[in-house]
Amino acid sequence: MQQSAITRSTLRGRAGALGFGITLTLAAATSAAEADSDYEIWAIDQGTNQVHIYNPALEEVARIDLVAEGVRTAHMVDFTADHAYAFIASPGSGDVTVIRSADRAVVARLATGPRTHMATASSDDSRAIAAVIGAPDTPGDGKLIEILVDTANESFTIGRTLVVAEDPLVQEKAERFSETQPICQEFTADGRHAYATLGPELGEGGVVVLDLESFQLVAAYPVDEVQASCGTVRTGNGRHMFVNGGSADVGVFYVFDTSTHRVVHQADTRGKDAHGVWPTPDGSEIWMVNRVTSNAVVIDAETFEITAEMDFVGKTPDIIAMSPDGRAYISLRGPEPVTMPHVAIGETPGFAVVDVAARELIEVIQPAEGDPKSDFHGIGVRLIHD
Repeated sequence: MQQSAITRSTLRGRAGALGFGITLTLAAATSAAEADSDYEIWAIDQGTNQVHIYNPALEEVARIDLVAEGVRTAHMVDFTADHAYAFIASPGSGDVTVIRSADRAVVARLATGPRTHMATASSDDSRAIAAVIGAPDTPGDGKLIEILVDTANESFTIGRTLVVAEDPLVQEKAERFSETQPICQEFTADGRHAYATLGPELGEGGVVVLDLESFQLVAAYPVDEVQASCGTVRTGNGRHMFVNGGSADVGVFYVFDTSTHRVVHQADTRGKDAHGVWPTPDGSEIWMVNRVTSNAVVIDAETFEITAEMDFVGKTPDIIAMSPDGRAYISLRGPEPVTMPHVAIGETPGFAVVDVAARELIEVIQPAEGDPKSDFHGIGVRLIHD
C-alpha cells in the first residue's frame, strides 16, 4: 500500500490536536551523522510500534517510541511537501499521529476511526486525507477523512468526512461493492482529486475517485471492473495514476488517465500479491513488489510495459520508498505479522536496500533482529533541507 510520486515526495525532499511527549534513543536529532546526510529512512515496526530512523550510511540515528504515545499498530508514513512533518496512520489505535520531523516531537494525535490505514499529504500541504477501513463489525463504515493542515501555526484538525458507502455513485452500484473500505490514496498533480483503492482483501477491492472541492466521488469502480486493493502512485508528469491489487494467487496493476478517470492499461505483475509501488527519482520507471512471491517488476512510466524483473528483493516485501541517490528501501515483514497474516509471513523483519540502476539487492537491515514481535510495514524517505 504505497503512494506518492516524484513531483511530491521524492523531490520535496485525531479528535483534536493535543501535545504529547516523545522518547528518543540512540542519538539526538542534531547528531553529526544526521547533519551530514541529505535524507533519512523512516522504517516503521508495526509489531513493536517503533519508528527506526537511519541515515544514508545505514546507521540508526534516532528512534521514536510510539508505545509511549498510546499508538497501536503504527502502519504507514507520509511527509508534508517540505518534509517538516510526518503523518503516521495506525489501524490498531484508530488514529493519525503527526510528528515534527526535525526534533521527532509528536505535535498531534487525531482520532480518525477504527483501522485507520493511511494518511497522505497534498502537494500544497493544505490538507491530508486519511483512509479509514472502519469497524470490522459495522458494514459500510469505511471513510475518507480530511485533515486540515496549517504548518505556519502547527495546527492539524479534522475537516470533512465521506462515508464511501453513502456516496451516490457507490449507491448506484451498491450490489457490486462487497465492501467500501478505503486502503491507500494519492492526490492528482493539481490537488483536485484523490484516487483511493478499496480492500484490504482483493474480493473487497475497487477504486473510487474523490473530488476535493465537493468532497464527493466523481468515479467509482467495483472489484468486477478494477481488481485494486492496495497501492496508488502518480506518474511524474501527473497524467496517469497507477493502482494495484493482489492476493495469494493474483498480482495485477491498472493505469488511469487522470483527466478522464478511466483505465487505459491493465497488466499482470508477474507475481502474487502486488503491493508496494513507487517511481524512480527521475520519474522514468515505476517499481512494484509482489509480497507473496518476493519479487519486483520495473514498469516504463510512459508505455506502461514491464521492462525488467528482479526475482528476489527480500522475503515478503511490502512498501517501497526511494531516495535521490538511487536507492530503493523496501520494508520486509516478520514471521508473526500483525496485519494480513495469511499472505504476509516473512523471515527477516526490517528493510531491504536495493540499487535502482543495478537492480541489485545490496543489504537487508534488521533493526530488531531476534525480536519475534518485529513486523515492518511503513517506510518513507525524508529529505533534509537546510
